[in-house]
Amino acid sequence: MSDLEGLSLSNMSPTLQVTSPTFSPVKTHELLHHMSGKGLSATYHFPRQPCLYQPSMVSVQLTLTNHSDQILEEIHVGERSPAGLSIHCFNTIERLQPEASVTVSMGIDFSDSTQAANFQLCTKEDQFNVSIQPGVGELLTPCTMTQQDFSKEQGKLMGMNETSATLSVSTAISSAHAVSNQVLSVANVGVVSSGSVSRFAARTVSSGALVLVSLELKESSSALLTINTEKSVMASMLLRDLKQVLTHA
Repeated sequence: MSDLEGLSLSNMSPTLQVTSPTFSPVKTHELLHHMSGKGLSATYHFPRQPCLYQPSMVSVQLTLTNHSDQILEEIHVGERSPAGLSIHCFNTIERLQPEASVTVSMGIDFSDSTQAANFQLCTKEDQFNVSIQPGVGELLTPCTMTQQDFSKEQGKLMGMNETSATLSVSTAISSAHAVSNQVLSVANVGVVSSGSVSRFAARTVSSGALVLVSLELKESSSALLTINTEKSVMASMLLRDLKQVLTHA
């Protein structure tokens, strides 16, 4: 996806550019257990790549496995909820042999919300209710900008659009590089600067709202974590997730 580096979207200032993700989590989540799925199991993860189907969708990768001794036929996505949920489904898998696996991609527009996307995973004979719930950090796409532009944009997102907390950073996080690794492990953001103040920038995938994160290391392991965005609910959730990884590394 390196050809997407430097891609400038029309509603962005020329100094603010979408960039490729610098960290791709390998964590997978269970979607369907093979006992519940009558031999069909499914896991999913977020590859943090731009969705090819629609820019407002988050990419989700599914791995489907047939644990039965029968061929599974016509695996596809059925009904979904909420009713307005926008999903780009994978193409129907006509046949999946016993003990075989296949990996497919989906796109889901979560509308900048961590509300689960519920849908039916179907075979020719059965329907199974499943749900995908994203972490708030997976609803972002990384941006890059200069420190000067970061300060300018941060200045526009003060007051009601700022959420902050003082925290005790884990002793395991002793460098700016370690700070970046912990932040990137839970949030798909771009690194603006690192050092005594680490800065990160992103836009929400669905609406394109700017999200700025800064962590200023103080004396004796304390740090000030600040998030600036008009998406206040997302900010408080992101603050909670970042506090967790920065204090328990």
